[in-house]
Amino acid sequence: MAEKYIFRKIKQSNMFPQLPQVMLRLIKACNSGKTSIEELKEIISADPSLTSRILQILGSSYLNLPKAVNSIETAVDYLGKDTIQNIAISTSAMRFFNFSEGAPESIIGKVWYHSYKCGVIARKMAEENNFPNPDEFFLAGLLHDIGRLVLLQNFPEDYKAILQTSSNEKQTISAEMEMFGADTPQISAWLFSQWNLNPLISDAVFFINESIQQIEGALSHVKIVFISNFLARHDALEKIPDIISLADISPSRLEQIVIAAEKEVLEMATNLDIKLGEAQDTFYEDALTSEIKNLSLFYGTLQNLMHAKDIETALDIAHNGFKIVFNIPRVFYFLLDEKKNILTGFCSPDDKSHKIIKSIALPLSNQSSLLIKCLKELKVQNSLKTTTDEELAISDTQIIRLLKAKGLYCIPIYSSEKAFGVMVLGVDETTAKNLEDNKGLVKLFSKQTGVCIQGIRFYKDYAIDIHEKKMEAYSTLTDKVIHEINNPISIIKNYIETLGLKLPDKHPAQEELVFIGEEMNRVAGLLDQLRSFSRPKIDGFELVDINKVCQSILELLKKSILLPRQIEASINIDPEIPKVKTDLNGLKQVLINLVKNSAEAMDKGGKITVTTRFLPDSPKILIDEKKQIPGNVELIISDNGPGIDEKLKETLFEPYATTKTGPSNSGLGLSIVHSIVKELNGKIRCESQQGKGTSFIITLPVISSKRKQI
Repeated sequence: MAEKYIFRKIKQSNMFPQLPQVMLRLIKACNSGKTSIEELKEIISADPSLTSRILQILGSSYLNLPKAVNSIETAVDYLGKDTIQNIAISTSAMRFFNFSEGAPESIIGKVWYHSYKCGVIARKMAEENNFPNPDEFFLAGLLHDIGRLVLLQNFPEDYKAILQTSSNEKQTISAEMEMFGADTPQISAWLFSQWNLNPLISDAVFFINESIQQIEGALSHVKIVFISNFLARHDALEKIPDIISLADISPSRLEQIVIAAEKEVLEMATNLDIKLGEAQDTFYEDALTSEIKNLSLFYGTLQNLMHAKDIETALDIAHNGFKIVFNIPRVFYFLLDEKKNILTGFCSPDDKSHKIIKSIALPLSNQSSLLIKCLKELKVQNSLKTTTDEELAISDTQIIRLLKAKGLYCIPIYSSEKAFGVMVLGVDETTAKNLEDNKGLVKLFSKQTGVCIQGIRFYKDYAIDIHEKKMEAYSTLTDKVIHEINNPISIIKNYIETLGLKLPDKHPAQEELVFIGEEMNRVAGLLDQLRSFSRPKIDGFELVDINKVCQSILELLKKSILLPRQIEASINIDPEIPKVKTDLNGLKQVLINLVKNSAEAMDKGGKITVTTRFLPDSPKILIDEKKQIPGNVELIISDNGPGIDEKLKETLFEPYATTKTGPSNSGLGLSIVHSIVKELNGKIRCESQQGKGTSFIITLPVISSKRKQI
């Protein structure tokens, strides 16, 4: 058939498609940017069937509007003008896909899916590049394959033969040219010209199947429609690097546009009651949906994980990901504690089993536990796959009960072959199969969570390591200074004593010698303070009643320090707090130093509160061994003083860093406190707000032993 003949035959046909006038008016109104709600209502209402269809869509349960929508004006109030415009144009355009009654429904659905997605991507790219009329791009993408439907309607038998012998788009286009003398892009572009649409849009459709090399020198309209057609394919996301040179948009942003377009297409398909293909199209759709899901999850979850400031937040983000994608409502985590060789439980604070899970610990020596096996082998473990001969560990059975599931599915959390813990999901056979079918996505979750935890721990451990090394360097230097200074001080003190004996008692120089001796004693006192920082004197660990120690220290300091400064002191004790195995004298010195530090910071009176409490989530139960690991207690010394400057907080526990002024201040008080707490196997941190006060929080283990001196 000659090319001119095919166009003439289509034009003379009773089935020549006409662009609905309401669509033309809508596009023109949208492009003007000045359309009011009343004008929009008037345009849509001019087509009763279109109005009825839109209201039917808006009344569907899918949109779940708060009340019945019975007018276009009400619909605009709920959904906004842009959304109504989009629905109206899309609904109107569906007439093109419905006019070929003889075509197979699966073909129409597939063409609509690809065309609508192409249109949405084109519109979003035009908006991204700030083009003035993005709906023109939408129309070009939406109707770029209209030529195929026209051929199918006018030459049904000939075109069915093409579909039967062609396995891909390239073969189909070639067969069209051979049989009709024109292909789909040429016929679509010709129809655009018949409808008097923008010639640039018509050209964009005409060149839609050219090579990437030829498109590189084309106008922006051609490039955008070409890229949109490319990205509307099921395998396009993997090939974005091939076409990125054509776009003025980053690869990550292009992928986000495709993900958003996919969502919009599926929503519109539901609204318009469009079937997107039967069994033969399932693979195509499943592959595309899986691709979109993977990328959507990857970028959405990855972005959130990268902003996670602590491990709890990271785990919560991963939990939400599993909930959204796999419909798994509960996830338990068991994180590796390398110092204690155990896995410790964690789950969302909103989970009703939160306290129980946080109290559970699993020893790494338990070889029968699927969680331990998962951690050590870095492989997924599924309890539903275990044979009848394999008996589950007690801990596994108890966790399944807590999950209220048929089985558990263990996923290792790791990065660079280093394990950080295990995700435990409650599953049945269907859920487990879904996870197995999406191993790539599950692995993505696992590794990204591991990378995030690794980053958070590295930053935290690095900061601690740097601080510890800095403090160790201070200690080493202090030891040397004390050693070097002690010798001359002893010599000078002996020399002064000898001079005093040689001179008469009433000699004028005796007063100067006494003064020099006092100053030398002051230097010796400073050296003793340095020694307390460098090597705190820890006598021995014994069971200590923390509450009694705090009460006695406050009573001791009330008369000497607190009352003269008009400072009110109070204590909040936890009556259930257990006795702590620690060094009594070291603990007393810490409390005295911190209370004095708070008091000296408040010149005009104030309030100091000492609080003790047992941390309820800190004890761990080794459920397989029926043992309990004792927990921790917390001591908080808080005041309502002036607070501490942010810059000073960074070096607060270093020697000579001080919050006070005056010649008597050595700047060693807090560094000595830090050293003692470290020797007591505890931790100390400071929370402060300028103008509101400061709190020092000390955490001590209930059971501990003296640190080995290196």
